[in-house]
Amino acid sequence: MTLPLEGIRVLDLTQVYAGPTCTRILSDLGADVIKVEGLKRMDITRNFVMPENTGKDDYWNRSGYFLLRNGGKRSITLDFGDPEAVDLVKRLVPYADIVAESFTPRVMAKFGLDYESLKEIKPEIIMISLSGYGQTGSWRDFTAYGMGLEPASGISSVTGYRDGPPLRTGISFTDPYSGVVGAGAVLAALYYRRRTGKGQYIDLSEHESAIPVAGYAIMEYALTGRVPERAGNRSEWYAPQGVYRCRGAQTGGGLAEDNWIAITIRNDAEWEAFCHAAGHPEWENGRFGDVLGRFRYHDELDELITSWTRQQDHLEAMHLLQKAGVIAGAVLNPKEVLLDPHLRERGAFDMIDQPDVGVRPVARQLGAKFSAFEPGSARPAPKLGEHNREVLQGMLGLSDEELARLEEQKVIGDTPEGAVPLDVMRMFVQWPTATFQQMGTIAGLDADYREQLGIKGNGK
Repeated sequence: MTLPLEGIRVLDLTQVYAGPTCTRILSDLGADVIKVEGLKRMDITRNFVMPENTGKDDYWNRSGYFLLRNGGKRSITLDFGDPEAVDLVKRLVPYADIVAESFTPRVMAKFGLDYESLKEIKPEIIMISLSGYGQTGSWRDFTAYGMGLEPASGISSVTGYRDGPPLRTGISFTDPYSGVVGAGAVLAALYYRRRTGKGQYIDLSEHESAIPVAGYAIMEYALTGRVPERAGNRSEWYAPQGVYRCRGAQTGGGLAEDNWIAITIRNDAEWEAFCHAAGHPEWENGRFGDVLGRFRYHDELDELITSWTRQQDHLEAMHLLQKAGVIAGAVLNPKEVLLDPHLRERGAFDMIDQPDVGVRPVARQLGAKFSAFEPGSARPAPKLGEHNREVLQGMLGLSDEELARLEEQKVIGDTPEGAVPLDVMRMFVQWPTATFQQMGTIAGLDADYREQLGIKGNGK
């Protein structure tokens, strides 16, 4: 089986979320992605989410967050603070088709690694810069993370409850979304090069990439002058619509957990179907008999619907209402997503055997299935500097003596320079479960989660 990007090589200088998402998609499509990190500045996601909430001395090789964004890549360590490391990056450029980076605009030029410099080395190179606010404009040098980019895009202005403050999504949405947009942009540039032989520079602003997500609100002002107000889970067009509390469940840790279901009713026929499915035909007429009445008495209607959903299992209620022709979706927590039979049937998760971690299910980055090929997603993430010899010697022809000298000078290596000992890093990689419970950041804990996920033994 031939993957569409086989023979394409990516020099990946990105970190954290957006850039690694972009290059992970390219890797799954067959590209050889070489991730470049520094011993003084490794990808910070190597610090996040350790198996069993414990760490070893090399905790930087055990992060679940890093695995998700970097599976299938190769890792080399070259710290830009050393001129020889920068020279080695430049020597790798002729072997690459794409260079991806996610620094603030001034960084790449500082090291002579900007597009104008790289195309002198390889004229047909494609370079993508994934920055917060783009390479030009008055905000270009602002530090940017998803927490700030999402509000700046306009999304947060319409995300929240009526009469309440703006609310962020729970995942810094602009980061993964910009990564997907970036992958699409690179594919377009590759197609252009195939037709013309010319490379190009892609200036991707994560800020601007997210603006179309709030497109309906922006267009409302552009066409009418109206600024939409926050409406929580309600709709401007349908009533009732909301997310309703269902019967609580007990987790393996014995913690009470609320379950929820989202329901949208678009017309009188669906309202009638809902009332009969819920066993309350008396709700069908009277004040709620038409859409205007349902809008007018939405608060009261929400209380009635909740009185029914509160007694229902959220999954059973979803199936009941869907069967009746009512739009309904259970709100799944992470555990339910992993165990969902529909997602398992579709192969939404790969079981990946990550060294020093064991077998774990990892979500595929591409939610599409292709009839001609299967994306290469079921691969572990690299250890820090795991492929230094393979890349620097195999591609650049460095000798054993040169590699040994570079290691001695800390230009390359497999251990972060000045790596913080585990007992100091414990607050990041090994917080006790009780601490998470005190912080209110976990809803439950299942001691038998490996068995539930189908992982045998200790997961290795």
